[in-house]
Amino acid sequence: MNTRRHYLAQSAAIALGTLASSAWSQANWTAKRPITLLVPGQAGGNSDILARLVSTAMGTSLGQPIVVDNKPGASGTLASALLSKSPGDGQTLLAASSDTHTVYPHFFNNKNFHPEGHVPVAVISFVPFGLAVRKDLEVKNLKEFIALAKDKQMTFSTWGVGTTGHAATMLFMRASGVQDMLHVPYTGSAPAIQALMAGQVDAMMGAIPLISSARGQLKPLAVMSKNRSPALKDIPTFEESGLVINETKEFWVGIVAPPGTPDDVVNAISVEIQKAMATPAVKARIEELGAIPQFVGPNEFRQVIKKESAQWAQITRDAGVKQQDV
Repeated sequence: MNTRRHYLAQSAAIALGTLASSAWSQANWTAKRPITLLVPGQAGGNSDILARLVSTAMGTSLGQPIVVDNKPGASGTLASALLSKSPGDGQTLLAASSDTHTVYPHFFNNKNFHPEGHVPVAVISFVPFGLAVRKDLEVKNLKEFIALAKDKQMTFSTWGVGTTGHAATMLFMRASGVQDMLHVPYTGSAPAIQALMAGQVDAMMGAIPLISSARGQLKPLAVMSKNRSPALKDIPTFEESGLVINETKEFWVGIVAPPGTPDDVVNAISVEIQKAMATPAVKARIEELGAIPQFVGPNEFRQVIKKESAQWAQITRDAGVKQQDV
């Protein structure tokens, strides 16, 4: 995926533009009470982990706590629907991701689910994927896993049909020539990796922060990125393991606001997110987990969503996908 590389090149301009508007923005909005941050997944999931890191630092700066409210269910659409009904006063936000705002809308139909109306505030991180297997699986590396998967049917967990984890596994299967792996979808990334840790499934293509945090209870085999991850320094890339995948897969995690949120509120919150991400402890922790801390402001974030959503619309049309009612 080229999204992160494109916006890394623009990061300096983004920062300058945001900082230039910070004084005016902050003068026009401050939090009046604790802020609610909706997370469309269970506690311990990738978006939950990253959102909590940044929101804790934000709360300190704002002088108001940010209360994380996990709302799993309905393939991520429940929390998004709640955001759509919230007032645009900056007091309710949503931890969004590639899944919730660029993938799910093309797979699921929910009359209360309108992510296109949400207001982009900031991207906080881009997250590469890695392949991990259950700890007792008798393979030592990616080559051995591919050979085993061609010989017998393996099972793999994801946090749902049509998610980025599902797509990344499909990329791996296509590149490796593995024809038949059984998909076992769960209601979130936390239960998906817990199933792997418990040995209920054989493999998972998961976000590196999830894999690295559970390193002792599973077996990472390779990372789907150009370079090795600082969080899994001893784990080779797919290419180092002898498997070339032309498209690496990663996803973004960001913050969005309710429909109709005024620009001054959006800009003020965006500035606070940027300040939180500049905190050495926050930045270091995100990197330790294996994610890539990268601030992207409101206007650029809107373009990220637009571009990715158009790509998924084309993919789902070509595949003949019919939206599921949720």
